Order: sequence, then C-alpha cells, then structure tokens
Amino acid sequence: MTLGEVIRSHYANDLNDYWIPPLVSCKDGVAEGRVCDGDTVIFCCRRGEREIQLMESFVEKSFSEFETKAFNDLRFLPLVQYHKKFTSTKSIIPATMIDGTLGEAISRAGLKQLAVTESEKEAHVTFFFNGRRNSLYMGQVAQIIPSWKDFKAHPEMKSSEIGIAVERSMDRYDFVIVNFPAGDVIGHLQDMNLKIKAAEEIDRALGSIYNQAKSLGTTLIITADHGLMEKGITEEGVPSVSHTTAPVPFVVVNDRLKRNTFLEESGSLADVAPTILALLGLEKPVEMTGNSLIARPLMSSSVVLVILDGWGEGEDNPLVNPLKAAKTPVLDFLRRSYPHTTLKASEEAVGLPSGRSGNSETGHLTIGAGRVIEQDELRIERAIVTGFRNEKVLKDTIESMRESSSLHLIGLLSEASSHGNTKEMLAILDFARSKGVEKIYGHLILDGRSAPPRSALDLLEKYNEDLKKMQIVTVLGRGYALDRSRDYTGKTKLFYDALVYGRGECY
Repeated sequence: MTLGEVIRSHYANDLNDYWIPPLVSCKDGVAEGRVCDGDTVIFCCRRGEREIQLMESFVEKSFSEFETKAFNDLRFLPLVQYHKKFTSTKSIIPATMIDGTLGEAISRAGLKQLAVTESEKEAHVTFFFNGRRNSLYMGQVAQIIPSWKDFKAHPEMKSSEIGIAVERSMDRYDFVIVNFPAGDVIGHLQDMNLKIKAAEEIDRALGSIYNQAKSLGTTLIITADHGLMEKGITEEGVPSVSHTTAPVPFVVVNDRLKRNTFLEESGSLADVAPTILALLGLEKPVEMTGNSLIARPLMSSSVVLVILDGWGEGEDNPLVNPLKAAKTPVLDFLRRSYPHTTLKASEEAVGLPSGRSGNSETGHLTIGAGRVIEQDELRIERAIVTGFRNEKVLKDTIESMRESSSLHLIGLLSEASSHGNTKEMLAILDFARSKGVEKIYGHLILDGRSAPPRSALDLLEKYNEDLKKMQIVTVLGRGYALDRSRDYTGKTKLFYDALVYGRGECY
C-alpha cells in the first residue's frame, strides 16, 4: 500500500492525524532509511517542551526510560535549544536568555509565589513564564495536577481540582499564577459541545478562586495567553481547531477599583507583569518595557493571576463561539462589575511574524518577561531568508558529514503549529542539498491539532515536489511523537523504535 492509502485506512478506522501510529517505508518487507551510527539527525521542531523526551532518548547516556541503541558516532542537532541540560548539543538557532522576569522580581523581593496547573501546561507556568529558566526561583513553588490521558472523555479536564488547589493555598502566597489548560486542549477538538462543557467547568472553578480572593482582599487578575476557544466554526462552516489572532480579556478584580477605572486600551501581554508589580508595590526591572495598565495604582498585599488558556475575544454569536454558547455566570459577573479591557496576544505584539496567531509558549513567555521577546519563529524565518548564512552550527554540521553517512530530518507536516512549519524543514533540506548531501531521509510528524484533524493527505499533495527531494521513510501522529506527559514507554518509545529499528506499519 502507498503512504496515502495507509493513512486513509486509519481515517476509515476513526483516527485523525494526531493519533496515526508509526508508519515506515519498506522494501521487500524491510524498513528503509533507519537512523544508524555515523548519521546526522536534525530535529526541525521548535519550542521545546514537547521535543525533550525524544531528544533525551538519543543524546543522554544515562537515559533509562526504555532500552535504546548504543550509538558511538551519531550527531543529533535540534533546531532550537529545547533544554539547558543538553549541554553537549548545540542548536541551529542559539537560545535567547531572558532576565528580569516577573518571577525573578518577586523572588528578589523575598515574596512567596505559587504556580498551579495541570501537567499538560506545567512548562508554561514554570519554564516559559520564568524566561526559559529550568529551575524555580527562591520562594517559588509549583503544584502540578496530573492531566487526564483521554481529553475527549474528560473535556472538563482537572479544572475543578485546580480551583480547589488555588482556593486552599492562596492565603500562604504573595503571588499565584494559575493556568486552566482545558480551553486550549479542548479548543483543538472539533466538537462544540465539548468546548462548551470545558468553558463552563472553568467558570465554576473560577468562582471558587474569586470567592477566596475576595475574602482575603487579594487582587484577582484574569487574562489569557492566546485566542482559540472563541472560534468554534470557521467562515466556511467547518469546525475550527486552530489558534487565532484575537485579542484576549484582561479583568482586574479588586473592590477598591471602580468599574470605570481607566485601563489602557492599547495594551498587550507585555503589560501584565508591570501591572502586577505595581499592585505589589515592587519596582519594575530595567529589562521590562511594558507598562502598568491601571491608571491610578493601588497597593495590594497579594495577587492571583488566572490564565484562561486559549480564551480569546470573539464574535457575540453562540452558534460559532463556544464561549458565548457556554453558561459562564462568574466571568460574566466579573466583567460587569470590575474594570476590564482587551490585550493583544499575537503577531508583532508578542514577537511573532505579522499574521501569526499567538500560542501558549509565546503568551506565557511574554507575560513573564514584561516585554516583547523576539520569538524563535521570527528568528528562524530570518535565518531562512539569509540562506542560513549566519548559522555556523548548521553549516559546520552539514559540511563535516561523511560521504557515506545519511541525514535524517524530523519535522512537522503542518502550516499552523507553533512547534514547527513544514517550510522550515524544507529550507534545511534545500541547504543540505546545496552542500552536496545526497542521502536524506524524512521523518514526518502529522499535526491534527493546530491544523485540521485530517489534513495530512492535502499537505502531502501540496508539498509533493519539495518532499520528493528526500525519501519519506517514517510518518506518525503528533500525539506519539511530541508527548510531554512523560509517557515514555507508551508514546516516545514508539517513535524511537520506528526511527531506529523500523518498527511500525509498512507502506
């Protein structure tokens, strides 16, 4: 069977791109193009929190989550830095170090802070919020609730547990950051009813947080990191599953603030941290360029920041906007009773290219930094335009390859994911070919989350001529390839075994 036929057979069995199991190219029943000693592997994905597990299995000598092959001469090159612990491995695009974050300023003031979310968004309230810092600051604690593995069966996710955890812990901390993942995770599904249920459960949990904040005199701030949930149906009338460029809400809940208190109306996520610091009476770090959104500052003994992940401002139409179809009495009340505005959370306002939707990494990074950080996607785009002229690591790696060795490119088949773009992988492919590399194998990760659930066949056809410049030898869904739940044996191992041993369904 051809690759397209195998994918269609899985579609017929009610699978979408996200959960396509490993498919491997075979000749006479033997898998072709496997990763071998002496080869070079380039992981053409960005961000990091979903890429770490696979990279660990290839580069960490102490890796013990499952049995791996002992490579003596294998080079593994990530597109960007996924984690500082990979000290022996350089990335094509060097990391941008971010100092003077909100978490750092609060820690230096000797205050106590708490981060609460589910495991699905752990990195966002720690690693990204702290400016890509791999360890917590002094006085910072993370309370992470394990996410359900089956999101469809639990569209409410652990929203209730998050609300309870924050309610019980609020009185012991000066600052709390809370992330409700359900809006983002369920927002990527097609079912409107699941999205409505997720929104309603978040609202109920928000109610318990609000009641406790009010009783303690704590200032409650509600915002989001990017748009998604507000658009359940596209203009063409089909389910929408992709991030948007919509602005996000920003509500400041404090009884000392009048409803008509002036809030800046041209703000962005970069202004959230300065606003919180002003409330806490702390000086803004020199690195922060954002500004407080409250015109007449007031002092607050503590602040709780609630991030409704993927909760954008959308059309006031319940037929296309799940957030308008959902019953959200708590958030509706807070909007009516307290000062609020909207913030920019996409494109240049958060360091992304023009027209680019926001995402969780960018949103939390910008919120924590208090300024616009040039995102990796923009830096990669610029590197491609210059033909990787200044990317010495890539150039040296490709030019030092032995004539008999192979190059393996692992990349997303997607045009919309914040974890990577097919064009980025193809640009590296063209660069390698320009340097005389002939044996190039492609290992494609199907999206199914940031793109329509069954768009792989259309993308394979669209990029057919470019993809033919290498041999596509592995294909599987993002749910297995880019796991971040630490399910090494159930997911990461499947990808590793396909890449190295050719284990999977032949095409």
